[in-house]
Amino acid sequence: MIFGGKCAMYLHIKTLGDFDICYGKESLLEETKRSYKLYKLLQYFISFRNKKLLPEVIIDNLWQNQESNDPKNMLRTQIFRLRKLIKKFLPSDADESKFFTITFANGYYCFETGEFVSIDAVEFEELINQAMKKETEDIDEAIKLYCDALSLYRGPYLSVNSYEVWLVPIRNHYRRLYIKSLLRVAELYKKKDEHGKIIDLCEKAIIIEPYEENIHIV
Repeated sequence: MIFGGKCAMYLHIKTLGDFDICYGKESLLEETKRSYKLYKLLQYFISFRNKKLLPEVIIDNLWQNQESNDPKNMLRTQIFRLRKLIKKFLPSDADESKFFTITFANGYYCFETGEFVSIDAVEFEELINQAMKKETEDIDEAIKLYCDALSLYRGPYLSVNSYEVWLVPIRNHYRRLYIKSLLRVAELYKKKDEHGKIIDLCEKAIIIEPYEENIHIV
């Protein structure tokens, strides 16, 4: 890996659109041998981070139609491989607890992200919450925060996985937030009579959500 020394290294996880894990502008996933099963398991853990997950639920969500004489052992093998993959992302002397940890206790798996990891979906919601609070006191700041949030939404949540049932409610949640925030920005621009900016905003949004009627009628 290219990461030397003991200075702090921050990883950014992209989930809104294509999935990636980046160090600065560099994709770490491009350096690894792609494994569909491992990436799907990692995406699942990231989506349900900090939650206790039963092995049976993980198996049912990810590999329901896959035949195996010992599905729990298959899961353990995949998690072992995932831990090895995660190690490849980090410097040899890194404290893994500050990045990713996968624990198993009392029959549950738990995936946690540490202080040196950021996730675009988390930032997206935080920016929207900040913008909502600013609307009544500073419209310009509210618009900026909304636009910062909208810039993070590059497409449906984990768009590479089109047919995963477990993703549907999560994907719908972020899509609703995106549309709602977009419409709020448009309303704020109307208050400022900045109609040209509404057009620019909607033209960009139509590329991401071409079938959303509300964008076309703003």
